[in-house]
Amino acid sequence: MKQLLKTFKVAFQAINKNKTRSLLTMLGIIIGVAAVIMTISAGEGATQQVQNQISGLGTNLLMIGTKAEHRAGINVRMGKPIDKKDFDMLQKNSVWMSKLSPLVAIGVQAIGPNGYKSTTVYGVSQEYFDILSRDISSGDVFTEEDVKTARKVCVIGETIREELFSDLDPVGRKIRINKVPFTIVGLLKEEGQGTMGQDQDDMLIAPYTTIQNRLYGQRSGYNMIMASALSEDHIVDAEIEATELLRESHKIPEGEEDDFEITTQIELQEITGNITGILTLILGAIASISLIVGGIGIMNIMLVSVTERTREIGTRLAIGARESDILTQFLIEAIVLSLVGGIIGVLFGIIGNQIIYKVTNFYIPTVFYSILIGFGFSVLVGIAFGYFPARKAAKLNPIDALRYE
Repeated sequence: MKQLLKTFKVAFQAINKNKTRSLLTMLGIIIGVAAVIMTISAGEGATQQVQNQISGLGTNLLMIGTKAEHRAGINVRMGKPIDKKDFDMLQKNSVWMSKLSPLVAIGVQAIGPNGYKSTTVYGVSQEYFDILSRDISSGDVFTEEDVKTARKVCVIGETIREELFSDLDPVGRKIRINKVPFTIVGLLKEEGQGTMGQDQDDMLIAPYTTIQNRLYGQRSGYNMIMASALSEDHIVDAEIEATELLRESHKIPEGEEDDFEITTQIELQEITGNITGILTLILGAIASISLIVGGIGIMNIMLVSVTERTREIGTRLAIGARESDILTQFLIEAIVLSLVGGIIGVLFGIIGNQIIYKVTNFYIPTVFYSILIGFGFSVLVGIAFGYFPARKAAKLNPIDALRYE
């Protein structure tokens, strides 16, 4: 034990003798550890934000659409379109779904007092607002009667209000959607960015019957049907029920695959969680490359140190030092460099997360496992890249070392 403490003392003296070189050697480790912590924490923060936004939609959401496959960069429809017949079947026979709304979405030009804007209009029923928990800040939503009579009324998002109406109160005013005049009956409460980075306030919402009759050119087809189960506990029951009813509506024989897709809130959370998890892993792996570069820097400096101290090593071996003592000394020097660099890197990573939060208002939680990964990796790098120079020093011939100039 006494000998080990003495070896530590000699190692620290050697590091302290060349402070600037030691600091530059640690720089790669510092940057690497900080980068690993910040990237993993950023990925965790993004995952939490996505999950929170999805949870904000409720826990009993179902999205029913036509089956599609991704081919050559585009989605190719593989099944029968979801239409009014399907909606009527679900609406009349559903037990486990409390609310249903068709959804028809098309890109349009919206024209207001301050100019025009390209945006998307969503044709839905009045139940859409309850299904997705979209609140109104002023005015009101359109009614069931508005949907039945295909009235030209709409609800707009905050982004549309800011760009087309400025400080004017839009409720009761006219807005042209592809030259068709609509009366604004409500203003949506501001939501900000959505799960995939889209602006949730850049939207127009109108009765789906009006959109089909005036803008879409189709009177039966929908992009999808939005639905909410009676409760979170019955979301699986609602999914099974919807599957059975749509198979009957589409006359799909037993044993054949469904030509539609049903995505639930739970599945959506799992999908986005897997995506962000993979991105976090990739970013962490890229950041780890800088740790390897730092390890190469440690090995390079330790090799230089062995060359500079050849006579010292020869003298120690000549007066009785064992190969294991020399090996331990140089290995400890490499590990200390990586340890100190790791500690500083952890501090920089935590501070960096806070700076990003202050500048961008994007919350990045410094997760404990990111610190363990970054710091643990720095120790492994010190051992792995410090061993070869340490072994080289331990294997020096004492006589050749003493003759070295």
